Amino acid sequence: MELVRPRMGHFKAVMAADRDFESAGEEPYCGSRGRMGYFGWLAVVDRLSKPECMDYGSNPNEIWFLMSDDGSSILAFGQLRPYDTPDALTWAGHIGYSVPPSERGHGYAQETLKRLLQMGFDRGMERILLTCDVDNDPSRHIIEKAGGVFSGFYRDEEYNKRLYWFTKKG
Repeated sequence: MELVRPRMGHFKAVMAADRDFESAGEEPYCGSRGRMGYFGWLAVVDRLSKPECMDYGSNPNEIWFLMSDDGSSILAFGQLRPYDTPDALTWAGHIGYSVPPSERGHGYAQETLKRLLQMGFDRGMERILLTCDVDNDPSRHIIEKAGGVFSGFYRDEEYNKRLYWFTKKG
């Protein structure tokens, strides 16, 4: 398994993962159709990963894929939001992850979280916030198993989240 940034060569794997989400009645991760839609998505993902996007009211968000050993399928999607923006410090958290339905139950969310935590700490982040919906028990278990310390709730008219902090050790 390898954690990689999205690129054009992942088109078929992303489309397969999106079909997997849709067949389970869930919203597709990428949500684009065809190569041009995917190419546009890649351009947006690249722009939104840069800190300059904060100047326009957006939250810097790096997308990562946990790829199968042969590189043919996406085992999990991850997001790293490495800046303390209002969104990251409330409802979004610094890290997010999603696993295609057919890949769930194999520890891929846990592996993605572990790698993104390490990446964040390696970049100098001292504290990393993760959130999950109050009713998302699988995500809560993943975060708690990884060592997240529950610190309360974030609630507004749109979100009802549990908050967990990770602190850099040593």
